[in-house]
Amino acid sequence: MNHVNALVIYCSQRIWLFLLCMLVAFGALAAVFMPLGRVFAELTGGAQMYDFQNALTVAEAIEQLPLYTGAARDVYYAFTFVDYFFPFFAGLFLAAIAALSLRHLAPAAYAWITERRLWPLLLLGTLCDWTENLFALALIAGQPTDPVALATGLVLAKKAKLLFVMAAQLIGWSLLLLAALRWMGQRLGLIRSRPGAPT
Repeated sequence: MNHVNALVIYCSQRIWLFLLCMLVAFGALAAVFMPLGRVFAELTGGAQMYDFQNALTVAEAIEQLPLYTGAARDVYYAFTFVDYFFPFFAGLFLAAIAALSLRHLAPAAYAWITERRLWPLLLLGTLCDWTENLFALALIAGQPTDPVALATGLVLAKKAKLLFVMAAQLIGWSLLLLAALRWMGQRLGLIRSRPGAPT
């Protein structure tokens, strides 16, 4: 947790690293995820991977299990390999946005969160994404003795991922908008800058 907290702060303080996270996250989405998703759909008659089905149910996960054979399963393995990097860099990007924005918007609140090493909480979606991947791999890798349990774990991890990712997005983008509005207000003379506050 300490290392992740420090990494979020480090990333929020260095524009090149901030942009690198954005490039890796959204570059992977455009250059890898979408093409592999199309290949998987071609091999399975138009089906989507588990990862692209936000409303996936346990029954649907088990029903779709026969699709993950042969070349389609290999495509999913390749997808999952990249999916261990994408959520980390995407989560780091959002956490860095929140840290950068709050540092300019409310330095005292930023210091409070930083001292308590709470920034990694914005990467809980990443942890849930990795957990979802593990359940999916365990489900499709062979002949599971209890597919219902694995499918249940997959669906629960997915729901938790969506909840935490949406929360991180809401926090990150809201803080960025408020920080941008404050900055514009200061530049226009509508808001006074605090002494010693970052600009």
